Order: sequence, then structure tokens, then C-alpha cells
Amino acid sequence: SPLTANAPTAVDVFDYHIDADPNLAPSSPWTDVYGRYPNRAPGKPRFMSCLVYLSEEWDHTQWGAPTRFVDVPDAENELRVYDVQAQPGRVVIMDQDVGHTVVAPNAAAGKRARYSLVWKLILHPKIHGQDMKDLAGGRETFWPDTEFFGSASQVASR
Repeated sequence: SPLTANAPTAVDVFDYHIDADPNLAPSSPWTDVYGRYPNRAPGKPRFMSCLVYLSEEWDHTQWGAPTRFVDVPDAENELRVYDVQAQPGRVVIMDQDVGHTVVAPNAAAGKRARYSLVWKLILHPKIHGQDMKDLAGGRETFWPDTEFFGSASQVASR
């Protein structure tokens, strides 16, 4: 589904997942045209998700419920885990092949649900062979600076 709503409460349990991966796409008209390929491949559509936290009030210091991301193992073969705290109106734009999970609110949240909405997006290259890691295409943008974390922060600093 291109749109997913989440409303976890303190009793819910969630597993790690990815939203999609073009390398794992089932046979379909999509794969007939584009084939299977690693996400972010030059000249191929990029699969991304846009997560928006919708709760008008959410005190993550008391109620918790971050979105937890898992990154590739580090040099000691330890998985790296990063939490993005739910804040009203916060938007997270991520590649769909990044492992993540919803963390349920803690007991202090009572029956409060932490609402969020996820749009699953496919960004098509505008020019043949476009580097799909540079979505601005060299143009000036008006977005705030991107906050990279995990292995993406190492690549971004190069």
C-alpha cells in the first residue's frame, strides 16, 4: 500500500522490517520495465518513505515510542541502532530498504497512541543516468540540512 498509518499503544509489539526494496520486487510489469536493482542505483527509480508524526502532543521523554533504525554492523560486527524520537510534525524521509521498527509507547503513555503516517514514494530520474543519491540535481534547495546517521553519515562526509 502506498500509504500506511500507525497508532501504537503501550501493549503493542512490532518487528523490524523494510518498506520495500527494488532488488526484491516480485515479477510484475514493474520488473519487466525496470528489472531488479539496488536502491539508489544511477538512472533507476529510488524507493523512499516519508514518515510524519501526527500526534498533536507527544512527550517522548515520558512516553517514548521512537522509530528505531538498525544499521549495518560496525568494525566489531555489532549492529548499530538509532532512535528517532517522535515529535509533533517531525518528518523523516528515508530509503525504503532501511531496516526499522515502531517502538511501542511505554506504560506512562497510558492508552495514548502515537500516531504517524507513512507515504511510500518512488522518485524517477529526470535525466538518463542521474545519480539518485543527489535528489536536488545540483539545484539550490530550501530544505533544512539533512541529518545523516549510521553508515550514511560516513558516506555523506566523504
